[in-house]
Parts: sequence; C-alpha cells; structure tokens
Amino acid sequence: MVCLKPAFLLSLCAVFAVADSVLASDQELEKREGVISISKAICGDNSYTRQQIEEATAEGCRLYFAGEQVGTSEYPHRFNNRENLVLATAGPYQEFPIIPSGNYTGRSPGPDRVILDPNYRGSCVYVGTMTHSGATDRNGFIACNQTKSSSGPNGASAGSTFSASASLGVAACILSMLALTA
Repeated sequence: MVCLKPAFLLSLCAVFAVADSVLASDQELEKREGVISISKAICGDNSYTRQQIEEATAEGCRLYFAGEQVGTSEYPHRFNNRENLVLATAGPYQEFPIIPSGNYTGRSPGPDRVILDPNYRGSCVYVGTMTHSGATDRNGFIACNQTKSSSGPNGASAGSTFSASASLGVAACILSMLALTA
C-alpha cells in the first residue's frame, strides 16, 4: 500500500499541471479573441465591465489607425512591457487609458490602461489590462485581475477569476510526494 501513495500523488500532480496549462492556454486564447468572455477587470480600486474594456480598446484602435493621439502623454502610444507582463501576443503593443466614466479624451489618464496589439493577424486586438496602482516602480505597471464569464447549461453566466501566475498546487503536490517517499 505504501507504493500506491506516491503513485497516487504523482497522478494528482499531473492532473494539476495539465489543468494549469489548459487555464493559461484559455487565457491566451481569450485575450487574442478580444473581450467576449471577460465579465470584468479589477485594476486597483477600479472595476471595469466588459463593455468598458471593449469601448476603450475600440477607441485606442481607432486613434491608432487614424494616426491621432490625445492628451499630453499622447495616447495611444507604444508599450514596451518592461514589466514582463504575460500577454497573449508578441506585440508590438500600444497602451490606452481606461477610465471609470466614458472614454479617455485627453484629460488626466488615471492609473489604468488597456493593452492593444494593433497588428495581430491584420486586426487590432485587446491583449490585457494593467494599472499603476500597486506597482513597485513609480511608472511601473502590474496586471489587473480579470474575471472570465462562461455560459452555463441554461445560458446563465458564471464567472471565474484567472491569473497568469504559476500554480502553487503543483508545487505542493510534488513536496507532499517527496515527504511521503522520504
């Protein structure tokens, strides 16, 4: 029976690892497809609906292709991703402010941004949201938390939060297995 415990734990570790990679893959696919399955993004103290994300993305893309920029920081402008945020495409990226009330028109941009890839397979697509709120560097960014909505059996919507961080569950499984075999 002692031999079955490590085998069982190893199997559980494999399941967690596969589930993690599927979740990350779903996140990347969702971002490439736009914001269809995002119900909201939480950036610091601000919460944005899917519609707000879509509108900010559309405005950023519209300005980009019109060759126009707004505000003293001239948005949209290039985002170099020095923070190494996990994004769904290779870029290059543009950033554009997302604000709680309407679209950004040149006033104070606030701390939150949508990230666009204007040249992904011939389309301008949303690839993420980020915020200055909570970042360690003065002008740095961190990713916003996004809630993914999915359709239930009766068409009802159900939400689940996802993140790009590595799973602690896999590490816990491996450590448990090592402890049992020692």
